[in-house]
Amino acid sequence: MTATVPDLCTSRKAPKAFYAHLHGASGILGQHNDQVLWFGYEDGAIVEVTSFAGLTILGDAGLADTQQLLDRLHGGYAAIACTRAQDGR
Repeated sequence: MTATVPDLCTSRKAPKAFYAHLHGASGILGQHNDQVLWFGYEDGAIVEVTSFAGLTILGDAGLADTQQLLDRLHGGYAAIACTRAQDGR
């Protein structure tokens, strides 16, 4: 007798980010909620990219850098930690 086990795990794609230059400035390019976002190193700005002229993609950013960018996008690590539900208290 053969039993089949349904696959209950849903797979999620890990967020991707890429080291890049935009008009000569260094930063990281990422996608969040169907928006392409530029995270600049020099000024710390987070800007939506609407035109890809002047963009040079250099390579895949690591998982830690990608997580850091997502934390910045959501207000920073402290803001995320302080807004979580605290065990129903």
